[in-house]
Amino acid sequence: MADITAPKILMDHGLKVTPQRTLILEALISLDEHPSYEIIMKFMRFRYPNISLATIYNTLKLFKEKGIIKQITAGDEEIRFDPVQEKHHHLYYKDTDKLEDFEDKELDRILKNYFNKKQIPGFKIEDISIMLTGHSEKTQTPEKSKQKTQKKITK
Repeated sequence: MADITAPKILMDHGLKVTPQRTLILEALISLDEHPSYEIIMKFMRFRYPNISLATIYNTLKLFKEKGIIKQITAGDEEIRFDPVQEKHHHLYYKDTDKLEDFEDKELDRILKNYFNKKQIPGFKIEDISIMLTGHSEKTQTPEKSKQKTQKKITK
């Protein structure tokens, strides 16, 4: 998405190109870790202190409605935004609160084949995306950390 300019994306989605929309979309693209409302608001207010919170909120809502961004709820239940339109899934790291893109064409094929065979009555699937939740292998699981703490206490 980095090679496409914000004004072109806005025009391709039938939106009027305004300075506010352009700046907010550029912020979403540059904040590449699935930013929350709070992070976007802080980013925008720091760089453009005169932009209203209502403008930011309404623009994000419009971008979502027009399919420019996707809204994601991670394991922390906080709403995050994703401007990447290519098919992908997500990895949510509970220990760091990081949300990362995950692409796997084989998984996509398996899911598509499965749901083509197993129809869900009264439901038409538009998209399938998976959120995998876990922790970084570099960090300890809470159980291991707790065991080490207990050993230290008993010594």
